[in-house]
Amino acid sequence: MSSHDPLVQLRRLDVSSPEFNDQVCHIIDAEEYKQGVQKLEGDDLVWFVDYLNEVRRCASILHFSLKPSLGSRRF
Repeated sequence: MSSHDPLVQLRRLDVSSPEFNDQVCHIIDAEEYKQGVQKLEGDDLVWFVDYLNEVRRCASILHFSLKPSLGSRRF
């Protein structure tokens, strides 16, 4: 795997970074990702699916925590 490999790039990301979601989207939108993901198998495929599940949970928690509460809205 080279340092430009999408899995290597994803593994290096800091989940606590405010830019995390943008960085994941940037990697997933890249042509290297689209070509490489089709070749995943074995442990790499398992890791990738687990990673995406975890990222989805992190994004959901972040999105939920950033929503304003209904009690704070003024009508």
